[in-house]
Amino acid sequence: MTVLDSTKTEKIFGGDRKPFLVVLFALLGAVAVGLATTIEPLLAIGVLLGIVFLAALIKWPDAATLLVVFYIYTNVGPVIMNFHGVPSYISQGFSVLLTIPLIWYILLRREKVIITPVFHLLLLLLVVYILGTAFSIDLSLAARKLIDYVFEGVLLYFFLTNIIRTPLMLKRVVWVLLISGAIIGGLSLYQQVTGTFENSYGGFAQTSGSSFGTGEENLQGVIEQERLMGSVGEQNRYAQNMLMLVPLGLFQLWIYRSTWLRILAVILTGLILIGGALAFSRGAAVGFVMMILIFVLLRYIKFYQLVLLVVAGALVLAAFPQYAVRLQSLTALSDVAASDGGSASFAQADGAIRGRATDILAALMIFKDHPLVGVGPDMVRYYTQDYSRDIGYRFLTKNPQAHSLFPGVAAESGILGLICFLLILYLPLRDLVRARNRWKVSHPDRSYLATAFFQVLISYIVTGLFLHLSYMRFFYLMIALAVVASSFTEEDTLAETKTTETALTPGI
Repeated sequence: MTVLDSTKTEKIFGGDRKPFLVVLFALLGAVAVGLATTIEPLLAIGVLLGIVFLAALIKWPDAATLLVVFYIYTNVGPVIMNFHGVPSYISQGFSVLLTIPLIWYILLRREKVIITPVFHLLLLLLVVYILGTAFSIDLSLAARKLIDYVFEGVLLYFFLTNIIRTPLMLKRVVWVLLISGAIIGGLSLYQQVTGTFENSYGGFAQTSGSSFGTGEENLQGVIEQERLMGSVGEQNRYAQNMLMLVPLGLFQLWIYRSTWLRILAVILTGLILIGGALAFSRGAAVGFVMMILIFVLLRYIKFYQLVLLVVAGALVLAAFPQYAVRLQSLTALSDVAASDGGSASFAQADGAIRGRATDILAALMIFKDHPLVGVGPDMVRYYTQDYSRDIGYRFLTKNPQAHSLFPGVAAESGILGLICFLLILYLPLRDLVRARNRWKVSHPDRSYLATAFFQVLISYIVTGLFLHLSYMRFFYLMIALAVVASSFTEEDTLAETKTTETALTPGI
């Protein structure tokens, strides 16, 4: 890990910075309120409340980190923009609040700037994306995804790795993530129980608008089941995001001794699991099974606990038999693999499976024709329809994405981008394994955190086999937290125990 010393800022701010900051914010507040009053009196009230809110965040800078993490994982920004008409520069600009703790740590407390090897790889991937954008068929379309990568990838990673500096703060971030997932999962559960699929609850409980047959019938015909999408607006992505939270929730049972905290962790994780299950995602089901297998291999789950998990899974399927019907289509893959009928057998498989296979093969063909830097970020979907003509499984009438993580990355960024991306995944996984072993005896809680984030990344990879890289803010948020979880040292222990300032202690 490389660090940049910022001690020179002491000359700028001097010894006692509190009077200077108080005067500065008082002047800025007076000017803002004055300008707002001349335009609209109600706007002045809003500006004043905003100033009070910012002052509170400046006094407790790490609270801004927790708020932004909650804001991102509940997907508040896109929801208030798409459902409530909030301008994009406001809904998408909330993450700017991360500059408050960054300034606090780097400039005021004179902490060192943290530059990790993964950050170097993110910059290299940015260069590849820039080259891909420059050579893409539509510069403006590719540039949009490029800009998203800068803000939701590079900058988000840099901010989080520089403002989450202690195990205590990381644990609080984990609790915020669990609360975020439980709120959205609880809304989905309520929506399912009440059958209010037409109500999106302000955009935080969306439905796909498409349903599948449950195999049951009533007087009106075959009973259909809606696939729930939470606040994300895409059912498979919703299930993936919820699945990533499950290992974080389960490991709270090992990290904490408090019975009440364990009960809270069970409740939150239960709501997360149920919410994710109501997306009825087959890829998430595969990811969940893989997660349990890793728990067993790492010996975190004993035999009787495995039996309990199997029973719990059976109860979930009993409560939501629609999921069992949905999962039956996965047997088509094994039937095809066992048969000698080739394309003829595959043609009998589920239409969605044939479509996904076509998307993946098209992405691989695109990669073959554009091997160096790909076709540009988010440009694969403008090629898949034409390439599907030569595949023969299913002709695509639209322009879908690759629907698989690694073929999609390869097609849009070439071999150079794929290497960068694989290393972005590999380095945190390697370091998490090392951290797990390093802290197993001296600091078991850190070992558990490292193992939890290892599971988070594995679950993303497994579900990513069925999904392309989109909604990248969720992925890079988890990458940043995984890097933080793997990078704690003994110095962090001493700093955390000696200082009187904790994550929510007043900063000024």
